[in-house]
Amino acid sequence: MNVSTTVNPTQGCIQIRVPEKYHRQPIFSRLISRYRWTVNIAAAAFEIESKNDAWFNLEIQGNPQQVEAGITYLRELSIKIEQLHLKTVTPQNIENLQILCPNYAQKVDDGKTTQGQTTRAKFQVCIPTNYRSFPVIAGLVICCGLTVNIAGAMLDSDTKNDGWFDLELWGSREQIVSGLRYFKQLDLQIWL
Repeated sequence: MNVSTTVNPTQGCIQIRVPEKYHRQPIFSRLISRYRWTVNIAAAAFEIESKNDAWFNLEIQGNPQQVEAGITYLRELSIKIEQLHLKTVTPQNIENLQILCPNYAQKVDDGKTTQGQTTRAKFQVCIPTNYRSFPVIAGLVICCGLTVNIAGAMLDSDTKNDGWFDLELWGSREQIVSGLRYFKQLDLQIWL
């Protein structure tokens, strides 16, 4: 398995609450593809079809301008930023969030999309405790070129429990197959 890392001078933690009107929006995909954040979901609570806010604790990395632009984007959407702890670090002291890209996956260049019909897939994935410190969902965007919406999630801050995510993926048929292979290569359980 090839491991690719992102080295950026800003890293931090952010806790956000996403209102119901944005539950169907690919907010995390935009933070990753548009603002070039590396995002690991450290904890989440989001019930499918719930009228309650979804909340996420995120570990993030990006350059200072990208991080600020992403925070501005969240605020423009009226997404509540409950906590924000950022620090600028030297490249020698940064703790990288490692994106796991299996050998078959090709990283997608920003701004390039696969020609063809867009397909949507929905499924549930289990994130075991040994993957909690890896931005597995971000890998779908970075490695497979997919647009990802989190439609439901349960990931306790207690690192002894596995978590699960209900995902909606958009992309070409090949990108969706690549995403499913990505999960299979990481040996993650999925339910269609």
